[in-house]
Amino acid sequence: MYKYGFYRRVTSVVAGIFGTTKAARRLNRDKIRYKGLISTTGESVLPRIKFAEKIPVAFCFDSRGCKMAAVTIKSLLTASDGRCDYDVYCVISKDVDKSLCDIIRGVIKGSGSTIHFVTANTDFDKSNHHGWIVAVWYRLMLPKLLPNVKRIIYADIDTLFLRDLIDIYEYDLQTNVIAAVPTRTDGYINSGFLLMDLEKIRKEKLYDKWVSVSKEYDFKNPDQDVLNHTLKGRIAFLPLKYNFQLSHGSRIFKIYSESQLDDLKHNLVVLHYSDFMKPWGPRKKRPVFSELWWKIARPLDLFQE
Repeated sequence: MYKYGFYRRVTSVVAGIFGTTKAARRLNRDKIRYKGLISTTGESVLPRIKFAEKIPVAFCFDSRGCKMAAVTIKSLLTASDGRCDYDVYCVISKDVDKSLCDIIRGVIKGSGSTIHFVTANTDFDKSNHHGWIVAVWYRLMLPKLLPNVKRIIYADIDTLFLRDLIDIYEYDLQTNVIAAVPTRTDGYINSGFLLMDLEKIRKEKLYDKWVSVSKEYDFKNPDQDVLNHTLKGRIAFLPLKYNFQLSHGSRIFKIYSESQLDDLKHNLVVLHYSDFMKPWGPRKKRPVFSELWWKIARPLDLFQE
């Protein structure tokens, strides 16, 4: 357990008493909880020869998420400049028109990376959503939509990249199907960042199982619960730095070791704005570390600051 975790939990509770809105109280708590957990964001890492192949990465969204996806993708390219390029796959709904796709193309233009737009299928249209949009199921479509891709990295569009993905792409899954960061002590994972062995998923016919389970159960967190339910014992656990969620709250000091939290300070790869507060929202409802997001978003001129 983090040696200052108890102190932070107690003082953050006290800080959370003050504030006239839910967002203000949450911000007061998080300023104490997460103070100092990110220290050297944006500093250069050791030089290396540019990675020889393009790394496949995927993002999934409908028309409402296009601009957020543009910022996330831009952060990935910025963090990986001179180190590696990507094959970026965007699984999109039918309401994403050419003008929205052109926003993403504009972000990719001039880099060594390539962009591919793939329209989502209808296999999960009758699945239970539990109030979520249909697009939450799109990540589970990747094995079927990308039959020639062996493995891929998936990320939500409310994430920000601060390091390249070379190490995670080369990660040895052994007999596991996916890799993700656990968010509970029982090994339950968050699906906002995944390394997926698409070849193994196809071979074991897991896609059909996911479609079936998605219609049979009405899970609270649809795609995420399906993965946890069907892949128990087949998930490799990644360090916290690959999916640091702002929704962790004080649980972060109970779930992760001191070494993982210290590693986060200087080696954070993925910052996940997974709470109800988003950096592109109203100024009074923005979470901690929002300025890191705006540093990438501001030059794109897609959002009103």
